[in-house]
Amino acid sequence: MKNTSHKITFFLALTLPLAGAAPQRAPLPAVAGNVVLVGWDGAQRDHVLELLAAGKLPNLRKLAGEGSLVLTEVTTGETQTKPGWTEILTGYSAPRLGIRGNRNYKPIPAGYTVFERLKTRFGAGNIAAVFLTGKINNLGARGPHEICKNCISRDSVTRAKTKWWSDKEVTTAKTRDGKPPAWVSRAGEPYFLTREHVDLYASGLGPAAKVGERALAALDACAGKPFVAFFHFEEPDEQGHLYGENSKEYSEGLITADHWLGEIVKKLAALGLSEKTTIYVTTDHGFQEGGFEHFSAPETFLATNNKRKLKDGDRKDITPTILESCGLDLKKIKPALDGRPLFEK
Repeated sequence: MKNTSHKITFFLALTLPLAGAAPQRAPLPAVAGNVVLVGWDGAQRDHVLELLAAGKLPNLRKLAGEGSLVLTEVTTGETQTKPGWTEILTGYSAPRLGIRGNRNYKPIPAGYTVFERLKTRFGAGNIAAVFLTGKINNLGARGPHEICKNCISRDSVTRAKTKWWSDKEVTTAKTRDGKPPAWVSRAGEPYFLTREHVDLYASGLGPAAKVGERALAALDACAGKPFVAFFHFEEPDEQGHLYGENSKEYSEGLITADHWLGEIVKKLAALGLSEKTTIYVTTDHGFQEGGFEHFSAPETFLATNNKRKLKDGDRKDITPTILESCGLDLKKIKPALDGRPLFEK
C-alpha cells in the first residue's frame, strides 16, 4: 500500500519579555494540529484484514488510503487490556511501569502519557485532552482499592463479566480455586494520576454507540481549541469473549467500530478540522483464532491518515510516532521511551 506523507506543523508563539528580574522562559510553540487516537479493543489483525478485503470496513480503508496501514506486534507485556493501552498511550514497556496484567498493576507515573507530554510541550491551557472509554476498570482511574485476585473474570456458562474488581461486600464472583475470594490492595488503576491532567475523562461508557455519541459531542466542545483525543471502543473484544472470534457478532463488532470511525471523520469535516487532524486507529492486542480469549495474541496494527511513510513496528511505537509528528524532540524525554517512531527516514 502506498504510504506518502503529511506532517502536523506547529508555529512558534511570540511572547513579550517579562518585566523586572523574573527569569525568562522559552516561548511555548502554538499548536496547529489535532490528534485523534481511536482504539478498537481486541481486534484480531487477520480478521480486520479479511473484512477490509471484503469491503466491510470502508472507513478504515479510506483512512489507510490517505496514509497507511502497518503491522505492529506485542513484544513486551501481556496481551491484555491494561498492559496494551498502557504501552500504546505511553511508549513505555508495561512491565517497566509496574503494569504486568489486568490484575497486577499500579498507576502510570504522572507525566508519562501522550496527553501529558503534549500538554507539557504546548502548555496545559493551550491544548485540550479527551479520554473516553467503553470499558471500566482496565482503563480506569480509581485511586487505592482492592480487587479479588482469585475470582473468575467471566461466568463459565454465560460468559458475562463478574465483579472481581468491585467492592468485596457486593461481589458475587466465583473463584478459580474454589477457595473464598482473596482480596489484595492496589495503589490505583493505570490512569489514576493521568486523569488530573485530562480535560474530559469518562470510563465505563459501554457499547460503541455511547462512546461514539460522547466522542462527537467532545469534538464539538473542542472545536475552538487544539486537542488530543483518545476514543476507546470495547468492540470487538467484548463480542469475542461472549461469542468467539469467528462469530458473526465479532465481525459485527468491528463493522460497528468502523461505522463510528466514519462518524468521527464526518464530524471533523463538518467542523472544518479534517486538514488539521491526524487520526490513528489501533488495537491493544489480537484475539485467539476461533477462541474466546487472547492469552497469546501479539499481532496488532496501526492505520492512519498521516502521509509520512511508515514502517512496521511495535505497539509501544505509537506514542513516539504521535509525539515526533507533533514536533517533540524525543531525545529530550526522560526517562527515554522504549518505543521508537514508525516513520521511515
